[in-house]
Formats: sequence, C-alpha cells, structure tokens
Amino acid sequence: MPNTAFTTDTGSALDIAVRAPVRVHRDMTCDAAADIISDAGGEAAICVVDDEDRLAGVISLRACLAAPSGAMVDAVMQHDMPYARAEWTAEQTANAVLSRDLSILPVLDNTGHLVGVVEARRAHRHLLGKAEVDVQDMAGLVGTHEDDYGAMSIWADFRRRAPWVLLLAVAGLVAGYVVHVYEDALDALVILALYMPMVADTGGNVGTQSASLVTRAISCGTSTIRDSGMVLWRETRVSLMMAACLFLFAYLKVILISNPADVPLGLSLNQIALAIGIALAVQVVSATLIGAVLPLGAVSLRLDPAVVSGPALTTIVDLTGLILYFGITTSMLGLTTAM
Repeated sequence: MPNTAFTTDTGSALDIAVRAPVRVHRDMTCDAAADIISDAGGEAAICVVDDEDRLAGVISLRACLAAPSGAMVDAVMQHDMPYARAEWTAEQTANAVLSRDLSILPVLDNTGHLVGVVEARRAHRHLLGKAEVDVQDMAGLVGTHEDDYGAMSIWADFRRRAPWVLLLAVAGLVAGYVVHVYEDALDALVILALYMPMVADTGGNVGTQSASLVTRAISCGTSTIRDSGMVLWRETRVSLMMAACLFLFAYLKVILISNPADVPLGLSLNQIALAIGIALAVQVVSATLIGAVLPLGAVSLRLDPAVVSGPALTTIVDLTGLILYFGITTSMLGLTTAM
C-alpha cells in the first residue's frame, strides 16, 4: 500500500483517532459486511483486515450493496488505501486526511496492525482548533491562562492598565499646553477654533479605523509583523486618498458656510479654507499611520493591543493633530503664537 509522510510537530495520531474502529474480515461476503456496516450506522467506509488484524483495505456500504450476491469482500474492497502510522502527530495525520479528501484514514502500528481510524470530521475539528491557537500565538494576543480577562485578579488588571492611563494623562497635559501656545492665533482668527473639533474627530476616526483593521488582519493571520512594510505602504496609499476627499470637504465647508465678515483684514476666506483643508489632510495621513503602527508595535513587544493601542491612539492622535493643525494654519496664514 502506498504511503506518504507529512511533517508537523505536535500531538499524536491516536489522540484524534477512533481507537476501536468497526472492521470487517476480507473473507466475509459482501452481504455479511453490509449488515455490520449498517449496524455501525452506515459509515462511509470501513476498514478490512486479515486473519492477523492487519489492514487489507477499506470497503463502503454502497460497494457491498452493489456487489453481486455471494461476492466476497476481498474482491470488492479498495486495496491501495493510504494509512497513517501511530507515531505520526495529530496535525500530520489530519493534514493527510484533508489533503487526500479521505473519509477515513487507518492508523497502523509498527507491525501493520490496525490500531485506530481518523475520520474526516475529527481531522477538520483538530486543524480548526490548531489554527485558532496558532493565529492567537502569532498575533501575540494570547499569553498564559492567567492573562485571561476573566481569570485575572482585579489588582493585576489595575496594574496592567494604570501605567498607560497615567502616562497618557501626562500627554494630555501637553495637548493643553499646545492650545495655550496658540491662544494669540485663536484670538486673531476665531474661525480656527470652530474647526478644531472636526480635525480632532476626523483624526480619531481614521486612526481607530486603521488600528482596528490592522489588528484584525494580525489576529486573523493575514498579516504578521514581517508584513509591517506592506501594511504601512497600503495604509499610506489609502490615507492619501481619504486625505484628498476630506481636504475637498473641509475646503468647501469653509468657503460655503463661513461668514466672510469674520475674516480679518489681510486674509481671504480662500486662504483660510486652503490652510484648514491642508491641515486636515495631513492629520488624516498622520492618524492613519499612527493607527497602523500602534498595534504592530504592541504585538512586536508582546503587549496587549487592546490595552495599549486604544488609549494611546486617542491621546497621540489628539496631540499630534493639534500640533499639525495649529502649526500648518498659523504658518500658512502668518499668525503669531504666544511663545
């Protein structure tokens, strides 16, 4: 009988095998074999053994029923049946079942005796479970059992969260200082304050969207840390397209909605719209890339992205957004700062 080796690294073939499979003897008649298979629930295929319980082949209920009356199992069975060795790993055996699209795969010991049968549904179940664990390990989203949310103590959960929250609170103070630095610019051009919430909200939205998509790609196994360059290049191109759309939106909003009477001498509504639109576009690109980098960085450092990416994203995007917004608009419009 032909055999093919498959290589994996964990488990045992017998761990996913039926240890006492139904079998028929090769010298039986097909009528007798059909009765045995029917009593076993009409299995798709049954192993055929010889006098020493060595694997001789497999036979199905359909083949038995289609055989002429009085025909012997040996004349109807499939002789060249792939098989697994008992020393194979569970994953190796399951891959053999699925790669050959088998309904069953006999498991033999070193002497060729039948010691089990791996059914297709057991192979599927094992590989699905293994794939889920592999994806979680690769993504760095799962640590030890003690790191599970429900199993972790309140004190341990507090220690995991508190440092990040305190650190980001300090960053929040910096954001407040940025606004203070540009107080003179806000006094000179009140319209800038009207569009601060739009810039902040847009940055938070695109950053959260990017972080969520990248985290999902990592957790699903479609992207890994090694794909960081590809991920950033993709996010850069998408962010530029979104930036163009939002630039046009912000520009038209300022032009069509703002009151020209609120514009100080020496400036035009067109100049202000252009400055705010460019600031928003730059913020979109910046926030998108920050949203992509944070989960990649958290996973590479074996940190929980749920704890790091969410809070850090909000604070970092807000801070960088304010700096970009005021830096670009004041520079383009020639406004002074409080520094």
